[in-house]
Amino acid sequence: MPKRYEIRLVGHLDEEAAAALAYLSPIANGTVTIIEAELDQAGLHGLLERIRTLGIELLDVRQVRSRQ
Repeated sequence: MPKRYEIRLVGHLDEEAAAALAYLSPIANGTVTIIEAELDQAGLHGLLERIRTLGIELLDVRQVRSRQ
């Protein structure tokens, strides 16, 4: 069952990373970029791997309440 996650990344995304993650609508907030997504465990691990592959520094991942 999918759960909602908030993923915080260090800094602003460069063009390549922004294009690769555009479908998630990342939001730059000061020195942090925030992504919110509803994912199952496989999707979460896949997204984290994509972030690692793009060379983006991961700050935090947390499960948040679903918007209803």
